[in-house]
Amino acid sequence: MGHIFFIMGISGAGKGTLIKNLKALNLENLLIPLSYKTRNIRENEINGVDRYFISKESFFSQVQNGEFLEYAKVHDLDFYGTKFEDIVDKGINLGKIVLKEIDIIGLKKLKINHPELDLKYTTIFLDIPIEILNQRIEKRGVFMSDSEFENRLNSAKNEIFESKNLCDFIIDASKNETEVLNDVLSIIKPKNYS
Repeated sequence: MGHIFFIMGISGAGKGTLIKNLKALNLENLLIPLSYKTRNIRENEINGVDRYFISKESFFSQVQNGEFLEYAKVHDLDFYGTKFEDIVDKGINLGKIVLKEIDIIGLKKLKINHPELDLKYTTIFLDIPIEILNQRIEKRGVFMSDSEFENRLNSAKNEIFESKNLCDFIIDASKNETEVLNDVLSIIKPKNYS
C-alpha cells in the first residue's frame, strides 16, 4: 500500500524547491501530482508542468463533481486544490509514495472529509522565521502591495502556529537546500525505501 507525504509551510518556506529537488532524485515509485490553482500564471511558470491553472468557473464545476480531495481559498485571493484521483487512484492505491504540497486549511478539510486516509499520510512542516519570509518573497521577484503582503504575513503567522500543532515532523527550512532535502529524505526513506 502506498503512502502520502504532505509538505507544508508558509509562502517562501521552500516547499517548491524541496519538491523540485526530490523530483530530481528520480526516486523509484515516487509520484508528485500537480495542484490546480485559480490564480494567474506567473512569468516563470508553465501550465501543466508546474501546476494546472484553471478558471474559477472550471474549478467550482470540478468541486461540485466531487473531484477534489481537498481545496481551499489561500490568502483570501485564489483557490488551490488537489484532485482525489491524482492522490488516491493514481497514487496510494497503486502502491506509490505520493509527495504533495498542502496548506493547513486543506489538511483540516482532509482530516474531516477523509478520515479513512488518516493512517496513509505523514505531514512535514518546513519552518522558517517570519523575517526570512520577506527576503524569500523579494528574491522571487513577485510584486505585492503593502496590504497584500500584510495579508500574507498574517496568514503565515496563523499557519505556523496551527501547523506546528498538527504536523508529524517539523524541519528547520532556514538551512541550505541540501540540508533540508536530507532532513526530509531521513523521514521518507526509512518508511518506503530500503
